[in-house]
Amino acid sequence: MSTPAPMWGLSAQNSKVMPPRNFNIASKVQKSSIEQPLSCRVHPVAVLKILDAFVRRPEGAKRIIGTLLGWISEGSIVDITDCFPIVHRDTDEQAFMDQDYHKQMLALRQKVSPREVVVGWFATGSEINPLSANIHKFYCTKESQFTATAVLPGPVHLLVDTNLTGQSFGMKGYVNVRTSVAENLLQFHEVPLRVQTSEGEKSGISQLMQARRADRESKAAGQGPKEYVRAVQAGKVEGDMQVGRGLTQALLTEPVIDVEAVEQLCANSLQDALMVVYLSNLTRAQINIAEKINQQFNARAD
Repeated sequence: MSTPAPMWGLSAQNSKVMPPRNFNIASKVQKSSIEQPLSCRVHPVAVLKILDAFVRRPEGAKRIIGTLLGWISEGSIVDITDCFPIVHRDTDEQAFMDQDYHKQMLALRQKVSPREVVVGWFATGSEINPLSANIHKFYCTKESQFTATAVLPGPVHLLVDTNLTGQSFGMKGYVNVRTSVAENLLQFHEVPLRVQTSEGEKSGISQLMQARRADRESKAAGQGPKEYVRAVQAGKVEGDMQVGRGLTQALLTEPVIDVEAVEQLCANSLQDALMVVYLSNLTRAQINIAEKINQQFNARAD
């Protein structure tokens, strides 16, 4: 049985490995820093996936991280078209992430869209913390499948402020610039960033906004009859027989739903889902125990 690959940040000798320090510079990247002025364009799909992953984050997690996908277009513009979150765990000293999950998700994504490659990584929060340097170091290695170019010598770091600390939704893009002072010192320089929508994405966003507007209008339309019925019941307004018959006829057109039957159906479905989760966790625990026993047996045999 093969041994699973360790998560990034774990040492085989269980010794502490000091991550590279980070130095956050808020100024814009000047033309003299790199060969060409670099800028980033983020597509709405990537932004929505980041927000959805943050809403669905595990309990107790303060932030999420993930891989940015896209390509370089028009010479010096990095198009961030898609992304996916990465399983990770933050501690006080280090950040651990699952490399196998990153490789599997990247392989699946490239089967769908071979043009999209790794251009960087994202994290939620309002500022860069020291743990970001350790994660950025992984995306600079070959294991992340990031390919450095003359335009993009290092991966882009996208910081998304989900706490809404500012007056508007904030996103910032950074690139690291190596310094000659120390090899383990990273400088994060901010680069220009804007949201770019294509025609298809504009159409999708327009449909979502129309559906939201229609939902609000339907709720507002239902408030009128409800307030009228309550006023008649309270004796504030004299009831109209024609209005009453019209409301009764409209209500009878919809099928009567048995509330108890629906609750029983939901309860049965929930029990089935909980059973599947329990069995999957039990299977995972048995596999982990078998792998540990196999490792101990192989170590003694050697």
